[in-house]
Amino acid sequence: MTITDEFERAFRLHQQGKLREAWLRYEAVLAAEPRHTGALHYSGVVLYQSGKLPEAAERIRASIAVDAASADAWSNLALVLGAAGRGEAAVNALIEAAKLAPRSAAVHANLAAARLAIGDAAGAETSARAVLTLDPRSAAGWHNLALALKDQHRALEALDASARAVAIAPEEPAYSGVKAQLELAAGLTAQAHATLNAALARRPQSADLRFELAGVLEREGDVAAAMRAWEDVLRIEPRQGAALSQLMFLRQRAADWHDLAALRTRFADGVESGMPLLSPFVLLSQPSTRAAQRRCADQWVASLVGTVAADTAPPRPRFEIGGPRLRLGYLSADFHTHATAFLAAGLFEHHDRTRFDVVAYSTGPNDRSAMRARLVRGFDRFVDAAGFAPDRLAATIRADAIDILVDLKGHTEGAPPAVLALRPAPIQVHYLGYPGTLGDGLVDYLVGDTIVTPIEHAADYAETLVLLPGSYQVNDRERPIGVTPARADVGLADDACVLCCFNNSFKFNPEVFDAWMEIMRETPASLLWLLARPGDTLLVANLRREAAARGVDGARIVFAAPRPNAEYLALYRVADLFLDTWPYNAHTTASDALWAGCPVVTFAGETFAGRVAASLVSAAGLPELVGDGVRGYVAKAIALVRDPAARARLRGHLDGAGRQSRLFDTEATTRALEAAYVEMAAQYRRGRRELIRV
Repeated sequence: MTITDEFERAFRLHQQGKLREAWLRYEAVLAAEPRHTGALHYSGVVLYQSGKLPEAAERIRASIAVDAASADAWSNLALVLGAAGRGEAAVNALIEAAKLAPRSAAVHANLAAARLAIGDAAGAETSARAVLTLDPRSAAGWHNLALALKDQHRALEALDASARAVAIAPEEPAYSGVKAQLELAAGLTAQAHATLNAALARRPQSADLRFELAGVLEREGDVAAAMRAWEDVLRIEPRQGAALSQLMFLRQRAADWHDLAALRTRFADGVESGMPLLSPFVLLSQPSTRAAQRRCADQWVASLVGTVAADTAPPRPRFEIGGPRLRLGYLSADFHTHATAFLAAGLFEHHDRTRFDVVAYSTGPNDRSAMRARLVRGFDRFVDAAGFAPDRLAATIRADAIDILVDLKGHTEGAPPAVLALRPAPIQVHYLGYPGTLGDGLVDYLVGDTIVTPIEHAADYAETLVLLPGSYQVNDRERPIGVTPARADVGLADDACVLCCFNNSFKFNPEVFDAWMEIMRETPASLLWLLARPGDTLLVANLRREAAARGVDGARIVFAAPRPNAEYLALYRVADLFLDTWPYNAHTTASDALWAGCPVVTFAGETFAGRVAASLVSAAGLPELVGDGVRGYVAKAIALVRDPAARARLRGHLDGAGRQSRLFDTEATTRALEAAYVEMAAQYRRGRRELIRV
């Protein structure tokens, strides 16, 4: 048998999927003719199909070294490089393939996809248009063009291209999914819903389409249908971590706890087994340990940004730190009417401009509110980076020579973890926006205090701890409180003791509700006052049903609608006592209550998220409001409901000394943070990070 015959036999076996037999035949060819380009090339493909990426790249490169004119070899090398997370190198290989096969629509389509993968939207558009010049009926060409235009914020053009892709290949779920995303982004929610329904009629077992549908249903406010859609995703893909996370989140948001225990177990097992895309934010509101939260955050970071950081981050130089002034960059999607902005607006305004330049990098919407205008004024420079790809934003931060980048989002909605993974600043810090570790590799320091992050907990954080005096949480003394409404105007009885909790309902759970209902059974004159949006009918019905199941008349739960911040703060002037939640405490809502004079009953849990309220009430001068565990919390609340004079003393403190306390001293907290920043820079120069206590 000739070498040619042997190679053709190997290739036939390869086409039949018989990888081991094909490999042995290719090896036999190479034993006889070591520079046989076909055997080198396709044995490399076998290695790729077997998951041996470095060896595959080496073999295919060897074939190219013999014959650099094979477009197929360059294309397959790109496939291997892309799988290895080396996006730039994959693009370069496909550029070579396109030079050799300029009339190949498939090569240009692959190049468009590779350019999209590295964030080169303009280049991807060029490649996609090359595909369509060669084949105007290429669904992949229209799809890639839609993605490239979407990334350039050319929404209407993207939607047109996406519609063309779906019309040509309606059976392809990804095309319909992108079309629905574009329709949703354009506010065409009903059209997105219709697009997904049509696609699911063709592909009912597509987990990706059902995932998209769940998001649309949430946007439409149909929480019950959204939960059913997440359940459908999990039936098709039981290890879809994002779907499990969102289902558990919605269960708590709607107070639908019928299978919460099973979902918690499934989530915890997923963290242990490395299930991808389990949300560390969702875990904060579930019973968990600090160690489990760190594992979950590490896995989340690896899933989302691991390959991005490995492929595109340049070698980190030894930056020069702190010329005449340290350059601070604050990174957030919440520079608008948002809880973080209400806390931190004064911080940005109070920075000492003789020692610091202060720059904002805003990745969220411009709501054109008074708060947005105030924030823009509060920085030396305000960069509206909404829609920036991670590499573009990282390059901007690097070009601005930011010394210390302070992330205010963590793993909350709209966060840009890929930017942090690209390490655009020599020192990176997380503060305020997320109560827990971000996981390995994103930031260097986590700002806390001796209550939320005591030194003995340091091993459970990926970051070096910074301990501020008093509470870590900055507060703004400029927050106005509106006119106190009459109780009758907000649906409350004048003679009731009003127990409020204006936390988001995803922080509610059966354990918290058990405690609240025990307090209410022991205090028949009390009412429970919660927030509910106008469309939260499921939440209201479920909570009243849960109350009745615990022996409390559901009518004793009263719901307030959301309202502008000053009017919302005025509600606390009507309430008698704020009841905290766990394992995810009240954070901004607790300091809101204290600022407005309403005492907060809490206890210190095991995690950062469960210790914040204890930090706040202690800094406000009322450590006696921190109970000893759940039983102490319940007993303290019952005692205060029964003792109007004690409640009056607490309110008197909050209206007097409490308002002047460390918790509400914006300037003092700003100076403490500045001292921490200066010490971070000093540690960077010394080349050693260690705990900072201000």
